[in-house]
Amino acid sequence: MGLKMIDYEKDLRGMMTMVYGPPGVGKSTLAARIAGLSDGVGVALDFEVGMQEALREVGKDTKLFDLSEPNSNMGGDVIEFLKQLRNKKEVKWVVIDTLSEMAWSLLQGISGANQTTLKMYGERKKQLKMIMHELKNLSKLGKNILMLSHEAVGEVEGLPGYYAPECPKNDRVDIVGTFDLVGRLQVLSKTQAAALNLKPGSQVLNLTRDPQFVSKCRYRIFKDGETQVVPVVSEDDVLAFINKLNKR
Repeated sequence: MGLKMIDYEKDLRGMMTMVYGPPGVGKSTLAARIAGLSDGVGVALDFEVGMQEALREVGKDTKLFDLSEPNSNMGGDVIEFLKQLRNKKEVKWVVIDTLSEMAWSLLQGISGANQTTLKMYGERKKQLKMIMHELKNLSKLGKNILMLSHEAVGEVEGLPGYYAPECPKNDRVDIVGTFDLVGRLQVLSKTQAAALNLKPGSQVLNLTRDPQFVSKCRYRIFKDGETQVVPVVSEDDVLAFINKLNKR
């Protein structure tokens, strides 16, 4: 029989986390802090050269790979690299910065100098699906996945909210569904900060169920009635969030 029973009380898999927000809000810095402050080695796949400065500050034991220049085998290279990480027991975090740039790079690798066709978009969809599959495989081995994404504005069929992770529209529902935690990184206005007893300009990861934006959290990390807005201003804030996730 090919079915495998899982002891869900003992079989603690890695986290599948997505953080999205507008440019300049601090996604790369947050990712560098999470990977740098956690136990084990982190691996960052940088498709837009956004993590180098952030990792210089807090990126201890994080290996950075530059994928900002597309090539004709970009999809195959990424998939093979992720497969090789299966046997790297020291690697505990895998960061991708960003989903939208990765999707663009995959399409550029497929099309080259040619005009894009429906067949090329179909090949890109296939590659994205295979990459998501490999990320899930790594999660099953106890490795934590952190996908960063820019923010798209506008309604998306199949998803609630007006703000959502930016990626190919036809793939967005499936990709978002892959992750167990999806949070919107934002900087609080004066009114928002007052409601949460925080300083204006504070950086928070918003996991609240809200009709205005896409978010979700399958982990049992909040008490009943607890505000699902996580401050991530300082390293202490990020450590507290990591500890909360580790106790899920």
